[in-house]
Amino acid sequence: MDKKDFLIPLKGTFNTRDLGGYKASDGRKIKYSRIYRSDDLFKLTGEDIDWFVNHKLTTVIDFRNKNERVIRPDKNIPNVRYYILSPDDDTAALASADLRSDKKKIDKLILEKNNGTLDLNVDGLKNSMVNFVKSPNVQRLYKSLLELHIQRSDAVVLQHCRGGKDRTGYGSALILFALGVSEEDVINDYMLTGKYNVERNKRRMSEYRRYTDDDVILRYLSNAMSTRREVIESGIYAMKEISGTPINYIEDVLGFDKIKIRKMRSIYLE
Repeated sequence: MDKKDFLIPLKGTFNTRDLGGYKASDGRKIKYSRIYRSDDLFKLTGEDIDWFVNHKLTTVIDFRNKNERVIRPDKNIPNVRYYILSPDDDTAALASADLRSDKKKIDKLILEKNNGTLDLNVDGLKNSMVNFVKSPNVQRLYKSLLELHIQRSDAVVLQHCRGGKDRTGYGSALILFALGVSEEDVINDYMLTGKYNVERNKRRMSEYRRYTDDDVILRYLSNAMSTRREVIESGIYAMKEISGTPINYIEDVLGFDKIKIRKMRSIYLE
């Protein structure tokens, strides 16, 4: 990965990043200040909003479910169109929920554990990533993600979920693969979220401990918040299993064909 580690230092987010700088297979690089990924925009400050206005943001794509959007609505950024593309995945939502707004989910985990129905051997995040790849409904949503990137030649696009890890991580992987970025760089980009989530995750685990002292539940929650290479790899493997390569999957399964890929590359590569 020969690009700079480009975190956008906003006051109201912790994981807003520019996907610019990654090298494509043809030797070109993704332009800076055109494609962003982020956690949610609920706490944007006036200065943060001005930053996006000054960088000519045109499009925000929100992967969060309805409950997440109601509790933490995105701040309005002038001259930006907002799109909802929610895979409504419970595990991803749990991984990014905050304690104050989502105690019900934790209560449900405790009840399942007490009833003996909480399967600690199931890797929910890996299963969710594979479901993103295989579910026809989710396939339609992420095809729309790609389509929105070529809707206009001057598009400046930000995609986000609650924490910017899994739902956004998968979307970012598709964008990077479509632009010709290597598999290792796609994985490395996913893993950067772990770097930026360290302090946030420590704070949230401290909050969870005030709510429950059940070690099993705390380990389950910690695992759900973790950024693990094998999670994104499971999605990539599923794409290969279906279509041979991620780019074939994008073309054959998502229906984002070679013409659209060329258009996308003409917009975002230099």
